[in-house]
Amino acid sequence: MKNNKNEVQIFGTIMDIQPGTFFKDGEKFVRFYIGAKRTSGNVDLLPVIVEEKQTEGLKIGKHVYVKGRYSSSNKHESGKSHLILEIKAETIWCGDGDGSAEGKNKIIMEGYLCKPPVYRRTPRGKEVCDLMIVCNEYDLRRTDYIPCVAWWKEAREAANFKVGDYVSIIGRIQSRIYQKKLSGDEIELRTAYEVSIGRIIEHEGGSKKDFVGELQEVSE
Repeated sequence: MKNNKNEVQIFGTIMDIQPGTFFKDGEKFVRFYIGAKRTSGNVDLLPVIVEEKQTEGLKIGKHVYVKGRYSSSNKHESGKSHLILEIKAETIWCGDGDGSAEGKNKIIMEGYLCKPPVYRRTPRGKEVCDLMIVCNEYDLRRTDYIPCVAWWKEAREAANFKVGDYVSIIGRIQSRIYQKKLSGDEIELRTAYEVSIGRIIEHEGGSKKDFVGELQEVSE
């Protein structure tokens, strides 16, 4: 079967490089954080993983261009499972640059809805719809779970989607800081990552039964 499209292109500045390496899919990786500027001037701080053999020239403050896919994994901690989202670099360029590509942050993705959409309005009245889309990577027999958020017209459209529907979108990856209430009055600042949908390219109704069968095929 053909892999679901999951293509990321991002240009920004290396803000941090984590020390050490770790293994993933049988390869040794390094994790760093890229700062990608929005048109508003705000900066999304996004985690990227790249094979150690591709890290020559990586330095904090350097411009970097990354092409790859958006990847998810589960981290089990204190009896709970947390979704970890990272850009898995396939092609990477690092240098001084002139900043002419600053702000490039694009993802084109297709997959299937695995949870009912959640439509809501923000305190300022913006229409929002939260989606969880799964992208199947058949050749590696794995599935990535990607949280997405649609706005305004796309939010109203997405609110009618059903579990198992096929969806194709174009958007950008964003980071968002929020407050997590712990025990008592203790509050912890955390960062959430998601795809902000710019446009829904295609939507097709699907079958929950067929969708579950497809997931089992790539996840067993």
